[in-house]
Amino acid sequence: MSAKKPSKHRTRRRVASAAKDKASTSRQPRHLWSRFGLPAAIFCWPFLYLFRHVLAINGQYAAIGNDFILLYYKYKLYLLACLSDFHFPLWSPAEGAGYPFYTNPFTQAFYPLNLLLVLWYKILGGYNPLDYQVYTVLGISIFALGLFMWLRQINTNLRSVVFSVLIMSVSFKVTELIRFPNAVHTAAWYPWILYALTRIMRSKSSKDAMINGFLLTLFLICHLTGGYPYYVYYSLFLLAPYMLVFLFKPLHLRILGPRSIRWRRAITTLAASGIVTLLVCAPYVLGIKRLMSETIDRAGKDFSYSTAHVFNFEDTLGSLMFPPASSTEGWYFFGIAGLLVILLYMFCRRTVNREGEGKDRGKENLTPQRLGDLWLKLFFIIWICIITYISYGRHSYLFKLLWNYMPGFSSLRVWGRLNIILVPILAWLLSIAYASFESTLSVKKIPVPKKLSYLLSPIVVLAAVYACILCVQIYFYHNNINDRLWNIYFKNLSPQRLYFIVYGVAAFAAILSILLLSKRISFKSNRALTVVLAVLVLVATVEMRHVGARVWTYQRQVDRERNTFDVVKVNEASFNLRRSDRNDTISLPNFSVGVLPNWYFGRYNKFLKETEGELEARRVLLGIQDGSKIFFSQSLKHSTVGAFLQDASRYQRPGQLLSYTGDELTWEISASTAGYLSFIDNWDRNWKVFVDGKETDIELLFGTFKSVHLEPGRHQVRFCYQPGLF
Repeated sequence: MSAKKPSKHRTRRRVASAAKDKASTSRQPRHLWSRFGLPAAIFCWPFLYLFRHVLAINGQYAAIGNDFILLYYKYKLYLLACLSDFHFPLWSPAEGAGYPFYTNPFTQAFYPLNLLLVLWYKILGGYNPLDYQVYTVLGISIFALGLFMWLRQINTNLRSVVFSVLIMSVSFKVTELIRFPNAVHTAAWYPWILYALTRIMRSKSSKDAMINGFLLTLFLICHLTGGYPYYVYYSLFLLAPYMLVFLFKPLHLRILGPRSIRWRRAITTLAASGIVTLLVCAPYVLGIKRLMSETIDRAGKDFSYSTAHVFNFEDTLGSLMFPPASSTEGWYFFGIAGLLVILLYMFCRRTVNREGEGKDRGKENLTPQRLGDLWLKLFFIIWICIITYISYGRHSYLFKLLWNYMPGFSSLRVWGRLNIILVPILAWLLSIAYASFESTLSVKKIPVPKKLSYLLSPIVVLAAVYACILCVQIYFYHNNINDRLWNIYFKNLSPQRLYFIVYGVAAFAAILSILLLSKRISFKSNRALTVVLAVLVLVATVEMRHVGARVWTYQRQVDRERNTFDVVKVNEASFNLRRSDRNDTISLPNFSVGVLPNWYFGRYNKFLKETEGELEARRVLLGIQDGSKIFFSQSLKHSTVGAFLQDASRYQRPGQLLSYTGDELTWEISASTAGYLSFIDNWDRNWKVFVDGKETDIELLFGTFKSVHLEPGRHQVRFCYQPGLF
């Protein structure tokens, strides 16, 4: 009996199923690339762009200068040395004659990524400046990946997101920050917070909202403990306007589409995340605030201090078009290629996409998508202008209003740094603008009213805006208008000034050529548009890297051995080593009693100023001469340091050291008479003293050093630093 032939219907189904399986198989590698490969490439991009910062070639690398070593590396090394010995340092005896460590933002003491660094320290047997530069660039990578993840939530055009992220993640504002590792790691969490907020607003279920609420809490904790309070404060000007997007329907529709927001669930999740974050971080943040109120010039309400660094309209133009003319504290140059793409989007009457939105001819026939574009452009213009105007400081009426009435505003300075907020804003705008640019390439004729068909064509708009940019660049270059920091620190980069004009011409030529080619060659295929993306990214990278990767750097030889030390031994040995009076931060093994401008306790700075007339006596008191830190005297009421030393000179041996950890001193003394044991280490409200196990009051010597009254006899005195949190 012959087998039954399959029916035509069954055969067709098999063929269709086979074709579907084949298509699914071909899509799988592409899906894996977009889901895992591309994010990994984005994460690695800053390391590739700044490869000289993280990779030694012939034993040398591009070392970061400015405050990198002075303010940050030494703190990190001290912290890792302590943590590797399972000791969390609360007080820093090695700087400014004693200063809190755990609430000093420079130390970044509570930042979660410190755990990774401790492992690095233990495995590699120490830590050196090159390691710290790798850690700093890691912060830029976190920022870049966060931008990618966030923009993918609000922009369906993958190429536009990639273009924006690759450019903005290495823009001048970001790469200039490498001298401030704490600033890099604080800003790194901006896009991740925006990502979590967007996910919460788009959540489809309570479970989804809870997961994203947990992520938001984690990102906020990393942001708050990143060690750069300025950027924490600036986040108010980023997050509050972003939330308005979800409240304003035209913007909401443009970003999320018609999807409705479950406001009760979203608000509950946001509130829960905020409460948990406050419970975890409030003691630390309040500790920083209290410390700053006791630090010289950091208490606020000093207008001249807040506005000492100028940023103005000239700096804004320089940031966008010619960086040497702009203050490095606030510049955010991201290349003429990116700027031209944004200006094309802003000034072209129509943004045509491949779905045929450009078929509308009259304003009255604009689709909701088009109305959304108009509102979105206006929203970006207002947002960017407000941030920019605030950064002008004393030249801004809005700044003066906020300085007088907004809590905490008057405590900050160098307001050009506020422009870090513009990086994610401009990244968002650039991703939208690039998607519009691709839409322009996908049609051969742009449907606009006939009378305006010539004036509003992308090619004419491109030529007009570039002509304006070129005029600004030539004006700055011809008149030799440079920022003062450029003349002081970047003399080696002075020949590069002309290259900003040359590379700007190349960027204009590249975009113009692409627009002209789009009239003859179809750019509808993904392959063609990917080639365009690669060309423009290459142009923008070359445009920025000749200066952006070289600011604040110098050539340095790699340390053969990584730095390490025993904190316990260093602390105990400090009683036998002379202190240093250099204007320095944490100093080892010779502890520092010097100060930096606008830093350390106001009362200690006051003591130094009032005793300038008796420097030799002050050197003895501070231990610069022989390392002495402990004195015993009959009185504390001396008008001069010399008088106090004469009183204390009658008691040559004021006891012996039992133990010292930096946070706790145990001292034994046999007092022949009633008097005061003085520990020449600054006081703050968290210090306590115990005499023979009983807590007693601390008195102050010269308004800043710790003293305790003792009766005659043998005593064990214990000074210990005990913040309420611990």
